[in-house]
Amino acid sequence: MGKLIYLITTSLDGFAADQDGSFEWAMPSEEVHAFVNDIVRNVGTSLLGRKMYEIMKVWDVIPTEGTNEAMDGPSEAMNDYAKIWQAAKKIVYSTSLADVAIANAMIERSFDPNIIRKLVAESDKDFDIGGPYLAAQAIKTGIVDEYHQFIVPILIGRGKSWLPRDVHSQLKLVDVRKFENGFVYLQYSKV
Repeated sequence: MGKLIYLITTSLDGFAADQDGSFEWAMPSEEVHAFVNDIVRNVGTSLLGRKMYEIMKVWDVIPTEGTNEAMDGPSEAMNDYAKIWQAAKKIVYSTSLADVAIANAMIERSFDPNIIRKLVAESDKDFDIGGPYLAAQAIKTGIVDEYHQFIVPILIGRGKSWLPRDVHSQLKLVDVRKFENGFVYLQYSKV
């Protein structure tokens, strides 16, 4: 049986993006990126909202070896993540997109937590859910199994919160890590 994983990078004050939608402050180091890769290595399906799809589609053109114009420079972790991303299925939730321009992807018009719960239970691979808006729908219905938060040592004051409001859920701390660049990793699972 798979798990539904919510993995996100946030500011110390709990935002996934600033008030203008920027998250340039969240760029991982090679060390952090390699650690993320190990977390998502068993992901067979990624669930994405339209905005997250727009952000992530670049991974379809980042090479699995070497470099190209989509990369800032040679990065073993980026090449590794490109392999993971390109092998996974993607479900993009959007009412406005007519089609998607990435491989192994399909569009769904609405998020149905019961369907996702069933798909995850029947899978030997994990699912990940990307973006605070789509993740909020899964969190509110209690289907997220693991929360993986990378905290950046920055305060941005306001922006898009990584968690929905008015949700009560007991979680268990599973792992804590500190990285050379000051990032901190927390992993929680459902109780």
